[in-house]
Formats: sequence, structure tokens, C-alpha cells
Amino acid sequence: MNQDFPNDETGELLRLMREQGDDLSAARDIDFFLIFDLQDQAKAFAAQASLGPEFRVEVSRYEKTDKWQACLTVHMAPVYAELVMLEKQVGRLGRGFGGESDGWGCAAAE
Repeated sequence: MNQDFPNDETGELLRLMREQGDDLSAARDIDFFLIFDLQDQAKAFAAQASLGPEFRVEVSRYEKTDKWQACLTVHMAPVYAELVMLEKQVGRLGRGFGGESDGWGCAAAE
């Protein structure tokens, strides 16, 4: 796959994945993270996250601080435009509950 990516964080991650031999056309679970000050905020977000039935949402203690994390997981191929759109959509939804986007991540395709 010979695809150029924009010079932003998502583009850099996808370039790195490709350079490491990852098949970017292969679907895998991709996690989108949001950070909340309060557990109640994270739980309220998770209860209202209406991005579709293909998303799973889990709330947990954020390891680095005393905050809370919501992780939305969707099974898809890591396509630049879709990742950017979903990250913005998730961030916008999270801000409505006092959350802050903390990026996305995934494991290499198997």
C-alpha cells in the first residue's frame, strides 16, 4: 500500500505502523480514549455514547493520574479520514460530559 498521510499525529502514527510492516487494510479493534475528572462524568458519557452499536465503551481508572478514562472500541481498518472523523466526533461528544480526548490506539493486525 503506497499511501501518503498528512503531517499530523494520526498521519505520523499510520506512517509508523506501515513502516513496521502493519497491513493497514486489515480491520482490527481501535480504541479511542477520553479522560474525565470524575467517575460520574465518565459513566454518564459511557451511558450516552450514541455512536452506534458497533462501539463498545468501558470506563476505568486512568493509570497516569487520579482521573477516569472512557475507552470506545470499534473494529475497523485504520483509514486516515475515518480515524480523524471518529476522533473528532468522540472528542466532541466527550466534551459535553466534561471529558477531554486522549487520542486513539490499536495493536498491529494479526
